[in-house]
Amino acid sequence: MRKTNYSGGSNKNQTRSKFDPKRFGKHWGTIDFKLAKGRKAKVAIEPANQPLIGSLCIAGKEIEITFSEANKIMETLNDAKHQYNVAKRIGMLDAGTGTPDNIEVTTYE
Repeated sequence: MRKTNYSGGSNKNQTRSKFDPKRFGKHWGTIDFKLAKGRKAKVAIEPANQPLIGSLCIAGKEIEITFSEANKIMETLNDAKHQYNVAKRIGMLDAGTGTPDNIEVTTYE
């Protein structure tokens, strides 16, 4: 019976390039989450009716969020990614393309 060699084959002499988080955007390496603990994680703090789940950290800023706020952030970012992909697909990413932002409506009475 023949033995199979799983040592990596032709790729074993290749060197991996060093990981560079800046390739993914200037804030990619700063995005983090800190879990809330203690009283504020168990009891809702007014005016919210939900306890905090933790803090979203981006670019040195720390924002305490509830579960509902986390859901809203995820929905908004998913919508943003979809909007970008659609705009790219139909060629609306160039300056001056698409619907203008400052449309003035004239009414005649």
